[in-house]
Amino acid sequence: MPKSILLVSLAASLMTLTPAHAGDSKAMLAAQAGLAAELIDRTLAKEGAANIMVSPASLAAALGLASLGASDEGKAAIAKGLGFGGEVKGPEKVLDAMTGEKPAAADAPLATAVAIVFDEKLALVPDAVPTLASHRIKPSIEDLDGPKSVERINGWVKDATRGAIPSILDAPPGGGFISLGALSFKAHWKTSFDRESPASPFQRPDGSTISVPMMHLAGDGQKFRSDEKFAAVDLAYAGEGYSMVVVAARSGKGVGSSDLKALVSWLQGEKFEAAKGEIFLPRFSLNDGRDLMPVLNAMGVAPEKAKDAGFPGFTKENIRLSRVLQKTMIKVDENGTEAAAATAVVTERSIDPKLIRVVADARFAFALRDTRTGLLLAAGLIGDPLLAGE
Repeated sequence: MPKSILLVSLAASLMTLTPAHAGDSKAMLAAQAGLAAELIDRTLAKEGAANIMVSPASLAAALGLASLGASDEGKAAIAKGLGFGGEVKGPEKVLDAMTGEKPAAADAPLATAVAIVFDEKLALVPDAVPTLASHRIKPSIEDLDGPKSVERINGWVKDATRGAIPSILDAPPGGGFISLGALSFKAHWKTSFDRESPASPFQRPDGSTISVPMMHLAGDGQKFRSDEKFAAVDLAYAGEGYSMVVVAARSGKGVGSSDLKALVSWLQGEKFEAAKGEIFLPRFSLNDGRDLMPVLNAMGVAPEKAKDAGFPGFTKENIRLSRVLQKTMIKVDENGTEAAAATAVVTERSIDPKLIRVVADARFAFALRDTRTGLLLAAGLIGDPLLAGE
C-alpha cells in the first residue's frame, strides 16, 4: 500500500454492538456506512475541514430514541435521513443495539448508552413512559431551562464515554426534551504495528507536504481489498467482533469528497479477502464536534412542514427538532485505538401555527395611510432605526 492520504471511518470499525441477526446486522451496517459517507461529504462541502469525524451509531441512537415519540411523518423522515429508506423501524433497531440488557463490564472494549430527559413543564401523554420502557429506557425529568440540567446531562455524557468526552452542552437546552446517545471504545490491535515509527511524507488536502510518524505493519493475518483507484485494509482488534477499515487512494492526491459514495461498500468491510500485505498508517488523534442539524435538515431528517404536535407519542405540545450536537474523539497508535462519541438531540417548543409573528429585525417597509380618504401619507424602508438623517 502506498504512503498516501488515508480515510479512516468509524462506520465500519465500531459497529459491532450487541448481538443481532445476520440480516439485521448487515442492513444496519449498510445504512450506517451510507450515513457516514453522506455526513462526511456534506460536512466537508460546508466546512472544508482537513479532518472530519462523525459517529453514525450515537447519532442514529439519539434520533432513534426521539423517533419513538415522533409522528408518522417524523418517523419516516428520520428513518430515511439515517439511511434506512422506507424501513421506518430501522432507527429503533440501532437504539435497541445501543441499549444492552445489562451495562458493559468496566474493561469491555465497547460501552454504549442512551438516555432521554424531559422538561418538567412538558405534559407527557399516558403512553410515553410505557413506550420508552418497552425499549429498556427510563426517562428523567429536569428543568431544562435551569443550569443544573447542564451539569447533570454533561455528567451523564462523561460517565457514558468513560471520561473521554467531558461535556456536550454549554448552556441549558430548554425546549421539550433532549435525547442522548453515547459510546466508548478501547481495544488493542490483533497484530500490533512495529514499535518504531519512522517519519514519512504526508500530503495535505491543500497539496502541501508534511513529515509524520508512519506506523508500519507487514505480513499475513489481515484482510485487504483493492482496485485501480484505492487500496484498503480491514484491521482486526484482539478478541472478536471489531475492526477498522482504512482506505487509501493509489494516487498521491488522497481520498476526496467525490469518492465517498463509491466507498460505502468498502466502509462496510465488503469484498475484503485475506492476503499478505503491508500497511503504512500515521499515528493520529482527533477531537471533533459540531451541530449536525443543518446537514441533517438538508438530508431530510426533519419533515418540511411540522404538524401541530411533532412528537405526539410523547406530548401533544408543539415540539420540533432544534439542534443535533455531536462530539467525537479518536486516538490511534501502534497498540490500538481509543474512541468515544456523544450525540444530543435537542428539541424546542415550536410556535403555534395559528400565531402570526411579525419580527422587524431587518430592513422593513412601512406605509402610513388615511383609511377614510385612501391617501397614502408616507411610505418607506427602514434599514437602520438609529440613523436619524437630516
